[in-house]
Amino acid sequence: MFKKPLIVTVLLALGTGLFQPVAAQYGNNDHATLIRALHSVSEDQIRDWMHTMISPEMRGRLAGDVGYDLAAEWAASHFESWGLKPFFPDKGFFQEFDQPYTLVRDKGKLEIHIPQGNDMVTKNYTYGDDYWPWGISGSGEVTAGVVYVGHGISAPELGYDDYAGVDVSGKIVITELGVPYSGQNQDSLMMWAPYVDHSNKIRFALENGAAGLIFAYHVASPRPTVDPDFIFLAASDRVVEDLFAGTGKNLTEVREKIRNTLTPQSFATGKQATIALTTDYFPDGTTSNVVAMIEGSDPELKHEYMIIGAHLDHLGMMPVLFPGALDNASGCALVMGIAKSLATADVELKRTLIVMLFGAEEVGLVGARHFVENFPYPAEQITMMINLDMVGRGNALFASTAEPWKGVLDIIDRNNDRWVHRSFTTRTGPWNYQIRPRTDGAVFSNASIPAITFSTRGATTPTLYHVPEDTMDQIDIEIMRDVIKVLTMTIIEAANMDKIPVSTP
Repeated sequence: MFKKPLIVTVLLALGTGLFQPVAAQYGNNDHATLIRALHSVSEDQIRDWMHTMISPEMRGRLAGDVGYDLAAEWAASHFESWGLKPFFPDKGFFQEFDQPYTLVRDKGKLEIHIPQGNDMVTKNYTYGDDYWPWGISGSGEVTAGVVYVGHGISAPELGYDDYAGVDVSGKIVITELGVPYSGQNQDSLMMWAPYVDHSNKIRFALENGAAGLIFAYHVASPRPTVDPDFIFLAASDRVVEDLFAGTGKNLTEVREKIRNTLTPQSFATGKQATIALTTDYFPDGTTSNVVAMIEGSDPELKHEYMIIGAHLDHLGMMPVLFPGALDNASGCALVMGIAKSLATADVELKRTLIVMLFGAEEVGLVGARHFVENFPYPAEQITMMINLDMVGRGNALFASTAEPWKGVLDIIDRNNDRWVHRSFTTRTGPWNYQIRPRTDGAVFSNASIPAITFSTRGATTPTLYHVPEDTMDQIDIEIMRDVIKVLTMTIIEAANMDKIPVSTP
């Protein structure tokens, strides 16, 4: 459908007297206030905020590390300068919580030793291309035989044990991501949920006497150390396929058989590997969420809370800088832009808006969970949460939520249609408990709090994720500016509605 440019739409509305019904959707805010809010943030400001967050001084914003603290203080100072108030008055802008953390000190080592007659041929692998370190590892080096143990789970109550029938004592085990169950039955998902966590994979390996672990999931992660003597590296499928070579096993077929039959396929590869990493573990670390608010003006509705949030933390130094531009300086810049637009334009919101930068998302959504578990009012008073994670690429908008909350998508759609005119697609489905939540919004959703995941689509180059190359080179500032406009106006409308269109799942 053809859409008129914004300036034409506004002029027609003003000239024909049609603007007033639109303005009425935004409470007592007049046309001038709405326009100020719409244009309060420039592309240069967004770019400057992004460059600050990904700078070497911020050290990749690892939760617990001094770089994250610097980023949190920097963001809070902006909120304060724009007139936002701390949500927890006795704590300032920071909601602190315990968070152990690990600093990765070198690039580590991964080798495979392949027997050929009486000799042993060693194949060396490359940091980044073939493997990544994880903060979850301890510090040291181990050379040992390698045993594939599927998902690395011992779950006797589920009739599943990857360690049954194989000896991994003193060995290095290969484990897969997640759990073997791939169905949608909610009762089954809940039973498998405790086995998703990577820390439990290490715990099962240790209980069975393993000396190290190669994780068949080629992504870097800052999750903190589980055991200071247990070595862990995440490897590409190419590495795992090399370990399978000559065994008569095919990696893809083995994975499919585990998933389709829920039967372990563990076996010894007949090869040895060397894995090594140097880390420093800080078990007494702390970090914080940054929590600000714009208090509602209505005596009753101000006790209903809307949340706009993004995670501030990233991977830190591993040992090179992981700047985290898309993940998630982009989301934080958007949250800051929305906060500035609303606060400096003196917008009236009947409901209270909580503005959040989450800590410790990358280590397991810890900050979001801490906030939800320690929310000082009944959770039912949170009427809407919009989560922004990796929103900085492409030319189109996308949002998803559970069906009971899909009315919020209509609000976003209206405001995109009125003010920005981007292609906008949505997705809804039945509410379900997520056993492997990947972003902060899922913590709210799992608690039956209306949560909307907002993102962008349409990028023409591959997205760089959890790599040192996640820099400004893959960011589209123009669409970020439009996201700020759409969500600023969405929040104004939602905050001033008689009732936000959500229901209990």
